[in-house]
Amino acid sequence: MRMYNVLLVDDEREIRQGLRLKIDWQQLGLQIAGEAGNGQEALEWLQTGDCDIIITDMRMPIMDGVELLESCSRQYPDIRLIVLTGYDDFQYAHAAIKNRASDLLLKPVTRSELAGALGRVASELDQERSAQSERKLAEWKLSRYLEEMKEQFIQSVIRAYPGSSHLWPERVRLFGLNELAEQPVRFVAIGLPPAPEEAPEESGLRLPFELLCRELAGTTGSAPGIPVFREAKHPDLLFAIVPGDTAAVQSFSSQVADIVRSYLKQKALVMAGEPVQGLEAWREGYLSSVLAWYMSRHTQQAGAEPTRGPADPAQLAAQDKLKLLQRHLADGRKAAFEKLVEEELAAALAFSHPQFIKLIFQCCLAIEAAADAMGLALREKDEIWLDPERVWGLGTVSKACGFLYGLAEPLFSLKKGDSTREEPSIVEAMKEMIELNYMNDLNLSQIAEQYHYNLSYLSDLFKTKTGKSFLQYLTDVRMNKAVQLLDETPLSLSDIAELTGFSNASYFSTKFKKVFGISPSEYRQKDKNI
Repeated sequence: MRMYNVLLVDDEREIRQGLRLKIDWQQLGLQIAGEAGNGQEALEWLQTGDCDIIITDMRMPIMDGVELLESCSRQYPDIRLIVLTGYDDFQYAHAAIKNRASDLLLKPVTRSELAGALGRVASELDQERSAQSERKLAEWKLSRYLEEMKEQFIQSVIRAYPGSSHLWPERVRLFGLNELAEQPVRFVAIGLPPAPEEAPEESGLRLPFELLCRELAGTTGSAPGIPVFREAKHPDLLFAIVPGDTAAVQSFSSQVADIVRSYLKQKALVMAGEPVQGLEAWREGYLSSVLAWYMSRHTQQAGAEPTRGPADPAQLAAQDKLKLLQRHLADGRKAAFEKLVEEELAAALAFSHPQFIKLIFQCCLAIEAAADAMGLALREKDEIWLDPERVWGLGTVSKACGFLYGLAEPLFSLKKGDSTREEPSIVEAMKEMIELNYMNDLNLSQIAEQYHYNLSYLSDLFKTKTGKSFLQYLTDVRMNKAVQLLDETPLSLSDIAELTGFSNASYFSTKFKKVFGISPSEYRQKDKNI
């Protein structure tokens, strides 16, 4: 039970002592925190004391009750005031009303009168504190929800989902990413070393590790902080988008390493990708941070030769050829793809083994990106990030070529029109796209065109696999998110409509009532009455 602090103000010590003994203060949830002999002493006490309620006389020397009430009204508007006076004087009543005193009691005050007045004030304070707690909780939930939506938006950008780029400016504004979208940034991959088998308890550090990194990113001094997100394909990594030059990235990386070492007694591996500018380049920046992290981890574990920097001639040449490789994948030119892969791998291996391994990873990322663009989910056994160490076992050009050719084969088969694509993969890709982009204007025609499907066939396939049409599934996801916002936030219907992909509040209300049988306003009121 919350105890409220009371300050007694009266120039007669006997009166103050009588008030102390008149009622059971603790039973009312109150405690006398201090006493003062006049208004000036009371104000001096308030400079250091914590007070919720003041009980004050009106006629006192030096500073009377009227002046005290006026000072409290200006300086301490949240303190409740109860006036005691031995004079039924209009001046005092007027002063009490003007300064919003909670009650005016005539001396000698009875036990029941004092207990009743204090009980009412304590009840008002309880209600105010409860409402304040509810507001803070709602604000916290809203901030967390918006943070989750911001991460979903970032994920949709780095995955380059079709049909959503025209909405990027609006989402950038909504999530406060204007500056990041315009200036050079670097994606930073952050992770802990794998937990050794003899210390399985270290695997439980993932949550505190994430909380520490998020807390640091939110208090870097840059408003609104450094965005941090996870990506399902790399569950053990956190990613941060750091603006500024190399010095800013190095400063953030050092802070992360220091705080993890200080609190978790672990050595975090923090690696930055290449600098990029503009949302269209974010995917490239993100992938370069993934590559840098896995390369660095293996180098540390194996004590291998450090990978050479971006100025290496071999690496610069490979970057140009990687773009050509991506075009071969997109166009279905299998022979050209295989020839280019073999030539570049041989050149990289001749330069250094780490450069050879890095090129294999880069090819894997290119194949993975092409598969995403076609709506083709790689089989779990082909997800190299589940076991990146096996790439380091590809010690020869022939082994590496065989691995990459096998990884790319489903894409070429799809381009040829062979029925090798597993139908559930496109459905799962569409469901994931909806989960990340329900607030956007999703269009089945755009998705069918992007993934090279017949529109009618894709529509029937989705309904067969999910039991719902694409539009019904999308509407259900949006409605579930809307219910969450109605339950957990004080947002207006217009804001909720915008955040859940509806064109306006009126259309949202119509769809909501059609689904749930009541309007959003009625739903929210019903929830409050339970």
